[in-house]
Amino acid sequence: DIPFVTHLGFELEKFEDGESAIGFSPKPEHLNSFAVIHGGAVMTLMDVTLAAAARSVQPEMGVVTIEMKTSFMRPL
Repeated sequence: DIPFVTHLGFELEKFEDGESAIGFSPKPEHLNSFAVIHGGAVMTLMDVTLAAAARSVQPEMGVVTIEMKTSFMRPL
């Protein structure tokens, strides 16, 4: 349980064999001033999805993101 992830409304849909999928239904509070999903919410979704995939191989192990970067090509 990660309180911030719960707050964003992410739902774990797949967690097995090094793969994961997380559902996210954005709400108005997830948008930025341009009425698109805030980049921080998108980055958090990617971070949590990648960590879940890694942990699905060995669930008792912890995972920490050391570095993460993306280039947004268009609004989501």
